[in-house]
Amino acid sequence: MELYRVSRIGEADYGCEELPEGAPVLCEVELAGLPGTEGADGPTSVLVPDADLTARDIREGDTVLLAGGTLQKGRPIRTSALIGLGALGILFGRKMPGVQVIADKARAARYAAQPTLCNGEECRFAYCDPADGKPVDLILVAVKSTALDEAIRQIGAFVGPDTVILSVLNGITSEERLEAAYPGHVLWSVAIGMDANRSGRTLIFKSPGEIQFGERDGSITPRVAAVAQYLTACGIENEPCTDILYKQWHKLMINVGLNQASAAFGMTYGGLAEDNAQRALMLSAMQEVIRLANAEGVPLPPDDDVKWLAGAIPRFKPDNKPSMGQDVDAHRPTEVEEFSGVVRRLSQKHGLPTPANDFFYRAIRAIEAGWRGH
Repeated sequence: MELYRVSRIGEADYGCEELPEGAPVLCEVELAGLPGTEGADGPTSVLVPDADLTARDIREGDTVLLAGGTLQKGRPIRTSALIGLGALGILFGRKMPGVQVIADKARAARYAAQPTLCNGEECRFAYCDPADGKPVDLILVAVKSTALDEAIRQIGAFVGPDTVILSVLNGITSEERLEAAYPGHVLWSVAIGMDANRSGRTLIFKSPGEIQFGERDGSITPRVAAVAQYLTACGIENEPCTDILYKQWHKLMINVGLNQASAAFGMTYGGLAEDNAQRALMLSAMQEVIRLANAEGVPLPPDDDVKWLAGAIPRFKPDNKPSMGQDVDAHRPTEVEEFSGVVRRLSQKHGLPTPANDFFYRAIRAIEAGWRGH
């Protein structure tokens, strides 16, 4: 199956011949390929009976699957819920019409105590207690990894037979944990490209980011098409992928570098762009992820770190910090276990040394211990 977006629907050209008696009325459907999928190679067109388009409610702008000359459309996503109203929850949730924010009464009261501002504009959300939940079509999980176990329990009432769960947590383990709790409901995903800086309920960003997602095995399915259509309709940049594991490991490499260096050294994006000893250690930690990914069967290229940094860092606000640097400033628990913790554990299985990640793990744990000591 290949994934496309319907760019135009027109009448089929029968030339000088009239439509034969009893033959179905055909429409020419022009399709544009989507980045990250097999259809990305270029546009194509197919002839489809008009009755089939009507029966499947396929319209211009829809995301569809093409298989054997037949178009399919995923089950539409009409209702959604969000758990976690940190930086990513605000960034993406503000664009999801009618989204319910899952929060118990105490947390909802804290959220509502002061306005949520995103680049100076107020964002209004509706809150729903976990005990009052009803199944929705899509759940976006945007908590920190340290709160994932609680989130897994709290989303239970919102999961129905056809619910799709998307996690935008950092690291490479949240999908496995969610899938263990809710088998068959999880798409693998990763959020990339944002530089949001949050202080309390106020968020400032230059780059809003995007969500990459797909089936773990790389297949293109109707629910992938449905999520792509929903996110596009919301105005959320997205990329359905056939190589989502590669995308997740690439993001892990970024987090292990930028996030941990910012946390350990207090550096901003601008500081991380400078050529110094701290940047060298950051690059060493990223190289350890590349070697581990290759050992795990994920083909990150050897220069993945420097190529990404050269293209991405100039797009970020130089005075902003990655999320873990912000966590350290606010004395919030960090995600170091999902970064160097996971890298060290998996590297031991392959006999790979991790001196840079060993340093970051000890340094960040020492910073956290210092808070508890006061």
